[in-house]
Formats: sequence, C-alpha cells, structure tokens
Amino acid sequence: MNLKRITFWLLLFGMLPNIASAQQATKADIQALELKMITTITEMDKRLTSQIADLDKRLTVLQTTVTEMDKRLTAQIQAVQTTINVLFWAIGALITLVLAVITLPQLLGYFQEKRARIDFQKEIDELKRRLEQQQQEIESLKSRRVVTPS
Repeated sequence: MNLKRITFWLLLFGMLPNIASAQQATKADIQALELKMITTITEMDKRLTSQIADLDKRLTVLQTTVTEMDKRLTAQIQAVQTTINVLFWAIGALITLVLAVITLPQLLGYFQEKRARIDFQKEIDELKRRLEQQQQEIESLKSRRVVTPS
C-alpha cells in the first residue's frame, strides 16, 4: 500500500507543473489542431475504406466457398439418402425372402395335407358307396335265397 501512495503523490506532483503552465490556445493553434485532425481523419478514413474493401473481398471469397461447400454437402446428402433408400428396399426384400422361405414349406404342407384329406375323403366315399352296393347285393342275394328253396 505504501508503494501505491508514493506512486499517487509522484504522479500528482509531476502533473502540477503541466497544469500550471497551461495557457489559452490561440486561433492559430486551433487551426493547426483542426488541420492536423482533418489530416488524421482523412488518413484513417482511407485506411478504413481500404480495410473494408479487403474485408469485402474476403467475404465474397468466403461466400463463394460456403456456396460451393453447400452444393457439395447437398450432393453428398442426396447420395446418402439414395443409399439409405436402396438399403431400405434391400432389407425389405430380404425380410420378404425370409418370410417366403419360412411360410412356403408350411403352405406346401397345408396344401398337401388338404389334398391328402380330399383324396382320403374320396376313398372313404368310394368305400361307402361300395359298401352300400355290397350290402344291396347281400340283401338281394338273401332275398333270392328266401324265394328259391333249395
């Protein structure tokens, strides 16, 4: 803290002679300052205009680069979407194939079993018909035997 106080007092005493010796500015001093300020402002304006033009050129280059990158990214995104669509259809086809492999034997077995049932039913119907026919023949033979004594 002592160093801060010493620094403060040294700065205060160092500035006192400048403040005491300050005089009122003359018209020539003001004109010289005005000319100096105008020159300084003109130089700053030229530098700023040059820097703005350079920044504008760089911004144009960046905009072109961003536009090109956007086109490339759009193309890549479309390629990825196309690949995803192809994969989606391929997976769908594989699922369909797997389902077909699983269900086809079952369907074939069902149809074979149905055909076998129909064939068995036909055989049963045929056997019933033959049984009825034989029963009629037996009845007919029994009735003949009754009619003709031996």
